[in-house]
Parts: sequence; structure tokens; C-alpha cells
Amino acid sequence: MKRLINIISVMAIFMTSLISCQANTTDDIRNLILSQKEDGYGKVMKDSVANIIMDAKQITCHLLSKNPLDSLREDTVRTLPKGSETIIQYLFFNKSNFNGNKTVYGQFTPWARYTFQAKKKRTVHLELDFGLSKWRLLNHDMKEICMQDMKECNGQMLHLVSLLFPKDKTLNMLINNLNVKDNEKNSNPIQLPADNSNK
Repeated sequence: MKRLINIISVMAIFMTSLISCQANTTDDIRNLILSQKEDGYGKVMKDSVANIIMDAKQITCHLLSKNPLDSLREDTVRTLPKGSETIIQYLFFNKSNFNGNKTVYGQFTPWARYTFQAKKKRTVHLELDFGLSKWRLLNHDMKEICMQDMKECNGQMLHLVSLLFPKDKTLNMLINNLNVKDNEKNSNPIQLPADNSNK
């Protein structure tokens, strides 16, 4: 657990440094998120829902994926260490996560669920499907609020969950698969149009 806290602390420092020119405190990070409302989360989410995520006093992450290789795993729930809440908040409120919800041929199957709990037992759940690169929000009754694509932040979200559960074989397999796909995309040579000038 101590190693987990150290990893999260390093990530918190890294994420804070990325936005240090605009945000040095939790309030500043909140203001940064609010400044992106019009082009981001405001298109699909009410303020009352967004406030629960931004005001969360406790955030837990639940592993939901199943795999025979992980039949003996014991740890399926982690509570994010205090002070690291801004990492998941910063990643989730990225404007690219609110650009649309394209139709895909596959059923949404969450790999992980973040539960944000604010004061007065206000709760909202964020489920992530890394295979489809989509996320969806659920209210406290587990009813869907909205769903969107997670194209640009899919890998970052996956790696954050894998840091919380570093020994999970299913997550490691998925990361390896995504890395292979990325390498294949990047290895395709650029081809110039055929020269037909001599024909």
C-alpha cells in the first residue's frame, strides 16, 4: 500500500506540474475545469453532477473486468490516497472526452468504475470501457446519465487504473494489446501517390 501511495503521489506531482502555470491549488484546478465547461463537460452534463465529481471527498476504484487468469485475485477495490483526487478529475474533464458518442458494434462492458462521494452522501459513478474507448456516468441508483467517447484519454485512464492494481493480469494483458495496436499503427510506412506522369 505504501508503494501505491508513492506512485500516486508522483503522479499527482506530475499532473500538477502540467498545469502549474494556471493552477497551483485545488481551487485553481477547479477554476481551470470550470473555464473549459462550454467546450467540454457542459455539453452533456448538468452542473449538479459535475460538482459531485469536483467536490468528491472520497474516490474509490472498483475492478469490474473478469478473466480466468484473475480468478484468484483478492484486491478489487482501492481508495485513492488523499490529495490525488485531482488526477482522475483532471483526466476525466479533458475536453476530448466530450466530443461525441459514436455508434460502435459492441456492448459497453466496463473494466473499472470510479465512485465519487461528496458531502451529504451525493454519489456518482464513472465506468470505463477500455476496449470500446468509452465512458459512462451513472447516478447513485446506477442509472445512466450520459455516455461519451474516450479516444485521447483511454490509455491514460487505463494506466491510472493499472497503477492502482499493478498485479492485475487482465489489465496488464489489455495494456500489452493496446501497445501492440499502437505500434502497428505507427509502423505503417507513409506511401506517396503513384507517379503516372509517364503514362
